[in-house]
Amino acid sequence: MESKFFDKNSKLYALGCRLAEETVNAYMNQGLFSNMATVLCYIRLMQYVEESGVTNIFDINALKAKLIKQVESSITRNTAKWATSYICKPSQFIDSKESIFYTNNKEIADFECEFIIKTQLDDGSWNITWEWTAYPEEWVVSKNWWKSNGIISNLLYLKGFNKI
Repeated sequence: MESKFFDKNSKLYALGCRLAEETVNAYMNQGLFSNMATVLCYIRLMQYVEESGVTNIFDINALKAKLIKQVESSITRNTAKWATSYICKPSQFIDSKESIFYTNNKEIADFECEFIIKTQLDDGSWNITWEWTAYPEEWVVSKNWWKSNGIISNLLYLKGFNKI
């Protein structure tokens, strides 16, 4: 079986642990982020540390508590913007009702399931709510790639909530 975790006696493992500890300490000592991509990185770090079984690098429960607040703060609650703006929806962080982020965001997460179902286009895709105005030629190609990503993401979200 292939392992994605490094040998615990290696210098690389020690470096990874040190960087994880420093990164989490920096996050814990500042306010909440406005960048959803950065938040997602911290969520992935938490998940990978838990999956590895090495939860003594930093206070995992404190990180979870802050991330729960962070996710709740990050989600755009004004659903009128969802169809036309580059915003943060629950699916950025939540993949099922078992997620630690679901309880505090239940209504909006459930709403997103219905939103996804209602806004699917006839071709099976969903509208992309942003564009690269500075790169119109590149956007023509990239928009289709983003549509593919949207299809996969939306279907996985619906599957995680047992809607398909």
